[in-house]
Amino acid sequence: MACAFCTDVHATGELVFEDERSWVVLHPDWSPRGHAMVVSKQHVENASDLDEEEWVRLARVWHRAERVLLDATGAERAVILKLGIMTPHLHVHIYPVSAQATRDEVFAAIDGKLGDGLDAGFVAIVRAAMNAANDE
Repeated sequence: MACAFCTDVHATGELVFEDERSWVVLHPDWSPRGHAMVVSKQHVENASDLDEEEWVRLARVWHRAERVLLDATGAERAVILKLGIMTPHLHVHIYPVSAQATRDEVFAAIDGKLGDGLDAGFVAIVRAAMNAANDE
């Protein structure tokens, strides 16, 4: 089966950031608002498959994306998940959630049960913030 990220990253969600080694994509399930994926452009399954420089660069993008998403959503906590079951290509999911979110609420978000649908204004805010942060 072809890799969704390698074939067409735009088909995996709303692309809000790209540099020479990574993408940040808002997940199409919008569960919760701000659910995003930080994706390595290199087709590997695990962070340990990257060399140290590549990992550090991906981690910097992840760090920036997490901050932008927390600010844009007003959430206080980011839940991070790396699976690669459906798409065995290195990517981490960022789920911005309230600090008061219960375990059940967090798992409902992860299971895609809290989606509100595409919000073009939110996409524009995140895209602008990610690219502004990259320019600093």
